[in-house]
Amino acid sequence: MAFTLPNLSTLFTKEIKSVIGIDIGASSIKVVQLRREKGRVILETYGAIALGPYAGLEIGRATALGADKIAEALKDVIREANVTTNDAAISIPYASSLVSILKLPMSVEKQLPAVVPIEARKYIPVPINEVLLDWFVVSDTKKTPADGKIEVLLVAIHNDTIAKFRSIASSAALTTAFFEIEIFSAVRAALDHGLAPIAVADLGAGTTKFYVVERGLIRESHIINHGSQDLTLAASRALNLTVMQAEERKRKFGLTGGPEVADLTKSLELSISPLVAELSRTIAGWEQRNNQTLSGLVLTGGGSTLKGLKELMQQKVNAPIRMADPFGKTAAPAFLEKILKDAGPEFAVAVGLALRRLQELG
Repeated sequence: MAFTLPNLSTLFTKEIKSVIGIDIGASSIKVVQLRREKGRVILETYGAIALGPYAGLEIGRATALGADKIAEALKDVIREANVTTNDAAISIPYASSLVSILKLPMSVEKQLPAVVPIEARKYIPVPINEVLLDWFVVSDTKKTPADGKIEVLLVAIHNDTIAKFRSIASSAALTTAFFEIEIFSAVRAALDHGLAPIAVADLGAGTTKFYVVERGLIRESHIINHGSQDLTLAASRALNLTVMQAEERKRKFGLTGGPEVADLTKSLELSISPLVAELSRTIAGWEQRNNQTLSGLVLTGGGSTLKGLKELMQQKVNAPIRMADPFGKTAAPAFLEKILKDAGPEFAVAVGLALRRLQELG
């Protein structure tokens, strides 16, 4: 599917740089094109394309496509969405990366460039020369921590992953400004600047990413092995439907279909309950370990748009829940407000990528 905002580009006589954020997920590719005008971030176009058909699978299914097929799908969605720029930022899947917090003695602060790669070997299961390694201090260095240690955020991406995504970008004739692990993009689009710790759950097709953000920094992150395709496959088996039929009904009715689709509702509730229970346990565990209360839980990702999910989760999770609204950080015609709000969680990563690129351009 693709959504183009007609005639927006003709409103401006001065040429202004447009950028595109590209989120290559397991089940779909999402693209968002933004530009900055007089201090406002303007949404020019956005679109999504399912990857299932490129793997001979149904829409909504997670895939493991090679670079050539992903590039084919990317070119298709760029064309369908009428993207007009090749200045791109692309996400790297969280599962293809390592993100960890290192605690190191304050005494090594000035030797971090030498110390971090050595410490990283304890966390990275492959030789250091096979990964792209980055890190930065997340502790407040103006204060001496009680335990005498500083915290360093370690980020590592395998060189093969970078090479794959460079190949995809090249095949699609894109100039890639940067690659960014998806969780950082999602945080930029889904959250406002705040001091209180807050959790984000990114519900994808195959997995759910969970992370806690405090003072704009990711303090904890991990993957929960439950995703939105689990609901579709379970409904297909339980209701004797094809996977495509189950996916269509899931999207149409969700958890709010009423008595006429009670069997579907029951199946979806049973399928989603392990994920909700694990999220609840994870939140409670973090709060207990850190002796803090999370200020809320933000839902993002395509799976979070399931009708009635937020309300169901609020009954089980002891934290205020809200949906991510990344398009709320952009300017678009008023008549699209509801459409963009509903679609927003699915496009958080792509919006976050484009926002960062605009910030870099100044």
